[in-house]
Amino acid sequence: MRSRATISPRTGSYAALHGVMSRARARLKGVMPAGTAQTLESLGLQIGRRLIALATRLRHISRRDLRLASGLVMFAYLTTHLSTHALGLVSLDAAEAGLIFAAEVWSSRPGTIALYGAFALHFLLAFWAIYDRRTFRLPPAELLRIALGLWLPVLLMGHVVATRLEFELIGSDPTYARIVAELWSSHAEWRQIGLLAPGWLHGCLGLYYAFGHRPWWRRMQFGLFAIALLLPVLSALGFVTMGRDLDRKLTAQGAVIPAPPSPDAETLAKRAAMRRWLDGLLLVYAGIVGGTFAARGVRNMVERRRRGLVTISYPNRTVHVPRGWSVLEASRAFHIAHASSCGGRARCSTCRVRVTSGADSCPDPTPLERATLDRLGAEPDVRLACQLRPVGDVAVSPLVLSERPVYRARVPAVDSERDVVLLFCDFSNSEVLARDYMAHDVLFAFKRYAESACHAIRRAGGTICYVEHDSIFALFGLSGDLDRACRSALTATTEIERSLREINDRLGQEWGCKAEIAVSIHTGRVALSKIGQTTDLIIAAGDAVELAGEIRKTAMAGGKLYAVSGPVFAAAKVAPPSLDPKTVARGDDDESVPVYFMDTVQVPSQDVALRNRIGRVATTVIDRIRG
Repeated sequence: MRSRATISPRTGSYAALHGVMSRARARLKGVMPAGTAQTLESLGLQIGRRLIALATRLRHISRRDLRLASGLVMFAYLTTHLSTHALGLVSLDAAEAGLIFAAEVWSSRPGTIALYGAFALHFLLAFWAIYDRRTFRLPPAELLRIALGLWLPVLLMGHVVATRLEFELIGSDPTYARIVAELWSSHAEWRQIGLLAPGWLHGCLGLYYAFGHRPWWRRMQFGLFAIALLLPVLSALGFVTMGRDLDRKLTAQGAVIPAPPSPDAETLAKRAAMRRWLDGLLLVYAGIVGGTFAARGVRNMVERRRRGLVTISYPNRTVHVPRGWSVLEASRAFHIAHASSCGGRARCSTCRVRVTSGADSCPDPTPLERATLDRLGAEPDVRLACQLRPVGDVAVSPLVLSERPVYRARVPAVDSERDVVLLFCDFSNSEVLARDYMAHDVLFAFKRYAESACHAIRRAGGTICYVEHDSIFALFGLSGDLDRACRSALTATTEIERSLREINDRLGQEWGCKAEIAVSIHTGRVALSKIGQTTDLIIAAGDAVELAGEIRKTAMAGGKLYAVSGPVFAAAKVAPPSLDPKTVARGDDDESVPVYFMDTVQVPSQDVALRNRIGRVATTVIDRIRG
């Protein structure tokens, strides 16, 4: 049921319309037959309802609607462009006729205003959308659409300068005979053919995300796919055919495709000015792109530091994201499978979730979200994940199960042997706490610590292999270099130490005790395998695992927070602490490693690491030059 705020404007409009029509009917009765007056009155009421509906729609127009409308205008221009090329398969004259028609449409004042206005509006809104996006962990098709959209203006600027601007300034003849002859004589025909491909693919993907969920689209999808596939192919074939027809025509006349005539000094000056203008446009565009991404990075940093984190609880997982993120962005950022067919535009409703707790932390639905939910007849606790940006802790449950892969999954193909970093977090005094306190209290304390520690490990690039009631096992280096994996593991210790400090402060206030954690880090070559086909669990076996087990035992008995083996510092290219290491061996085996036991790990900052790396590279170059 619509609210009174939604009904009252329409009711007032209908009342005003009824008054106007009543006065008009009274006047018509005096000059027209009764039947004609009633027919005109009925027609007027229908037109009035349509106008009111249109006005209501325009009052609630959104950025999404503007971007779609401007994109449709540009896609129509691109379609006419490809279609005129395809007419070259019929004849060069047919293509010339199509070009004249397209030029009359798009070169007219209304066509020019619509085209360039749509171009400016579409890309302004596109940059707005990029800035507003919190994460780029997206399906590959969406990433491709964004990349093509960013590259498209670079191609269009050059195309507009080479065609429209040259025609306006120099007066070049905008016919296929001249354009095809110049492109073929300069061997640039394939560049022209490939010029329109990025824009066409970007437009097709945009249409799919805009209308792919509609029933009529699903009924026509095979025909639409055939058009999307064949029109560029026919366009390329038509362009090639025009070149061959022009070559045959000139050969029959005893000539060849002439090279472009040498331009005079004035033409050269104008073309140089156009090139400078194009270079300036490209620099401005590059600055806009860079500024948008830089502003987005600053916004994300501010949100993390000042606005704080909110907790989003799923049925099988809990994540922490900055306030301002949508639930769908949180799912994608943490590799949680979440259905979404329209790309997060509040069209398809496949991302909808049920808010099981924290409804007070959910802002009211936007008009777009409300329209989609009303269309579905959704219950009050159902929201669209792409639009829901909680301001506090919430718990949600996705209503549409997804069989899609988790994009940028953190577990690559691992059925192999490789050098990895093994990290263990052990709750070393869990038995003491379990003896003195209730079991569920101890479990709650470890759960809070495990959530923070696992979050820190994942943020550093690690993969959680298992979490037990008193230990966590993670791997670093399933993809990438070993030195980076070692540095990532060392970096994760800072967040783990912070989590331990927070939980100990709470335990000290409530219980008068503290949790003792032992973090063991070692690196070596192991055999890896994934368990099952639908799980992220990984098992590791090898000498390095057994040696890491010995390090764990020693660390838990030593009373220090961290136990890091010497190979980890060596692989990370980080100087070990100024402590005397202890030698840990694997059982009765001769293999042993030095292990450093400490209460904190000093990891150089990224700036220091970068300076050290630059220094090592410079030293190597100087040595080679001297050698």
